[in-house]
Amino acid sequence: MEFEFKTDYLNDSFRAEFSMGHEAVGHWLVAELGTDIADIKALLIKLEQIKAQENTEQLIEGRDFSLTLTPNDVVIKANVLHLEAELPEGEDLSNYDDESFSECGIEDFEAMLDSWMEFIINK
Repeated sequence: MEFEFKTDYLNDSFRAEFSMGHEAVGHWLVAELGTDIADIKALLIKLEQIKAQENTEQLIEGRDFSLTLTPNDVVIKANVLHLEAELPEGEDLSNYDDESFSECGIEDFEAMLDSWMEFIINK
């Protein structure tokens, strides 16, 4: 999972750009977690707790995205994907799935959160 954090100086905000297949991580990071250092630290503590337990899964529901944590993996899924809806015939929205669903290893996710926190603190 490759990523780059950027500062938008025009409106004093942060952006997170992620490699193909992990775009949802960037959307979740900015929209749901944001720049609150206390929230980031709390999530890092939660990750440590989850890694220490076997056969556990925790769902953290946000406004737009949900985060599922297991001792090995992190899954980020747009809440609209939870809706059971039929697509019109011939509709293929697989290109949008990349921006709505991502999964990665918990250690990679933890390293990314550490980098995000460091980026925010140093900007």
